[in-house]
Amino acid sequence: MGRLIKLNLRAFAVLMFLSFSAFAQSKIEGNNNALGLAYKLDAYLVSATDAYKFNGSALVAKNGEIIFHKAYGWKDAVSKSTNDTATHFPILSITKSFTAVVLLKLVEQGKLSLQDNLTKFLPDYPQGGKIKVEHLLTHSSGIYNYTNDIDEADSAVVNHPVSRQKVLDIFYSKPLEFKPGKGFSYNNSGYYLAGLVIEKATGKSFEQNVRELILEPLDMSNSGFDFQALPAGVKATGYQFLSEKEQKPYAFLHNTVSFSAASIYSTTGDLFKWTEAIAQGKLLSTDTWNEAFTAKNNGYGHGFQMANFGNRNFIKSAGGYPGYVSEIVYYPEEKVTIILLKNVGNYGQSLWPITMGLSNIVFQSPYDLWLPRKDLKLSEEVLRRNEGSYGTNKFRFNFTVQNGQLHTTIGGIGSLRLLAESEDIFLLDDFNTQFRFVKGSDGKVEKLIIHEHGKDFELKKAK
Repeated sequence: MGRLIKLNLRAFAVLMFLSFSAFAQSKIEGNNNALGLAYKLDAYLVSATDAYKFNGSALVAKNGEIIFHKAYGWKDAVSKSTNDTATHFPILSITKSFTAVVLLKLVEQGKLSLQDNLTKFLPDYPQGGKIKVEHLLTHSSGIYNYTNDIDEADSAVVNHPVSRQKVLDIFYSKPLEFKPGKGFSYNNSGYYLAGLVIEKATGKSFEQNVRELILEPLDMSNSGFDFQALPAGVKATGYQFLSEKEQKPYAFLHNTVSFSAASIYSTTGDLFKWTEAIAQGKLLSTDTWNEAFTAKNNGYGHGFQMANFGNRNFIKSAGGYPGYVSEIVYYPEEKVTIILLKNVGNYGQSLWPITMGLSNIVFQSPYDLWLPRKDLKLSEEVLRRNEGSYGTNKFRFNFTVQNGQLHTTIGGIGSLRLLAESEDIFLLDDFNTQFRFVKGSDGKVEKLIIHEHGKDFELKKAK
């Protein structure tokens, strides 16, 4: 299973410095004042679909009212069935926010405390006396992340029911990576254990707790846990790669493997009920919601992540696994909700680049439609003309040629491959960002123009 994808806020913060598809099923809602906005959102998502950057269902709401709800692309490329707004998708690590809310509800009911040691519920857990329930929710337990040891090669295991003990054996005896409460590491093991804590504290299954405390009160009738058991006609097939040239389905993991870290499936419509419960302060007291949304560690609170975009604060939960990517972003001050469910994805991919564009449209800020990627093959001699550093010591892009392709490193986030549109223009594969190298009178590159979010930013080449 590898990693359940998380947002790397530092990486995306660095990048933020600065025809209608025939197979789209639409449902545009709202009053007449919102129709112009809905058409812009639609055009943007059509461009993303045509560039193979989106394939799924999208919902945008403002002030508690759905202003846009539409689905795009293939539900199943073999049968030629298309996604619609009722299509079911795994929501993956968004499950963590449900797990956290259930635990917080149990705290309100007096059934446990966030300061309880893990040994209260799992007496034999190694070093459980040092680990508090809160550490599980805030990714600060130091427990080894079990999904690091599971990948495509383990499909024979992860695509079938497994015992709790088989999962626990992956990480139970491994040493802590840091002292609990003294570090941060995005951690599926912590949330797996949180599900076990819920069961021990209540005497009921994790699934029963989620149904009784969240799904049933919110009438989320299209949400559940065993995605594999759903009829083919209602669920989206997951693709690791989906384009005109390549279609690679990816076998989805069984819910007994992901459990309370990532097992829930849902629809955009059901998730809107969930975000409205958050917006209206349902399910939990005001004080408890405030606690959930207080950043404890690396921007994470209890089951949610807090950050800002365009000087607007947002609350976020997201997830990913080969075949599916999910994201919910809620701007509490502006009362704007964006929900995206996608049935194409690979390790490390995120819906945040799409969410940024949709956010800019809603807030009437500059944005760009997506362009299909060309990825021309250029000679190494041509590519090396663009090598070098651009910017200042405080903010610098470095470009190098690696294995016949141009790469950039930005702010220490690793190497990103660039796709060539021409000898001078390159695009990032997963971000809607363009790099244009500008030559001086001597024919040598002297500056770099970065186009992002409808704006140009110029960086001079370092001497």
